[in-house]
Amino acid sequence: MVSKKHTVHLVGSASGIAAADAGCWEGPLVLEKSAHLQKALSNHHISYSWDAMLEPNRAEGAQSPLKVVTEHCQKLAAVTSKLVHEKAFFTVFGGDHSCAIGTWSGVHHQLSKQGDFGLIWIDAHMDSHTPETSETGNIHGMPLACLLGYGHPELITILGSAPKIKPEHVCVIGARSYEPGEEALLKRLNIRTYFMDEVKQRGLDAIMTEAIDLVNKGTIGYGITIDIDGIDPNEAPGTGVSEPDGLSAKELCNALKHVSGDNRLIGSEIVEFDPHRDKNAKTEKIAAQLLVSILTGEQV
Repeated sequence: MVSKKHTVHLVGSASGIAAADAGCWEGPLVLEKSAHLQKALSNHHISYSWDAMLEPNRAEGAQSPLKVVTEHCQKLAAVTSKLVHEKAFFTVFGGDHSCAIGTWSGVHHQLSKQGDFGLIWIDAHMDSHTPETSETGNIHGMPLACLLGYGHPELITILGSAPKIKPEHVCVIGARSYEPGEEALLKRLNIRTYFMDEVKQRGLDAIMTEAIDLVNKGTIGYGITIDIDGIDPNEAPGTGVSEPDGLSAKELCNALKHVSGDNRLIGSEIVEFDPHRDKNAKTEKIAAQLLVSILTGEQV
């Protein structure tokens, strides 16, 4: 949990294998050396360490994408499970969003005997396809479904049986691009989804407050995962599947003040930063701003 000392353990998931455009795999590597991130953390007196930088086996033709993603997520789950056991607040910097399968499976593995946990999912997409509904087969469009227990058996059983999270403990914020199959799954499971129309109407601050209450009902804590493509591409161009008319980066950072210092917050995740698509380090700086806001509630 976040302490008054503002200490964070950083983990890189340098993989883009599950995405249509694999360029995001370099995002964590760029952030590991980012002067913008280092300066932001230093200016806000945040103590940090890079505990791991995980990279999958990229040997061409050596393994199927499913096997590579499964093995990568297993390694990531082991890292986050250990950090939760040590009561260390963590932030995973992805790669593609399939890393969420590993991140939160590790959390579940460590906490399941104590109780359930909740998850706030901020994304332009629902990420709730299954192999049966996905037209592309790209696994980065499936992680939320996997955590809910729907999808490839190899992925839904990482460090334990499925599901890793219950539908009543999840909410999606910022969705604006999705397909009928994944929408049907979330509707059937009655998962609270805050579409962009509602975000604009009510304001992100009010929605974040409500979302935090939702994921804390009947749980022992919660996590937050942020896909960079949830933010408007005019502000954050450095992402692989950008969608227009997204969240305001400033409003999102401001809304994150509600999670800063919250002892119920277990960990966080910031994914899909593609440095090849970035312009003037705009997205790189936003990634740093998001982390500072999560930890301190302050703006960079």
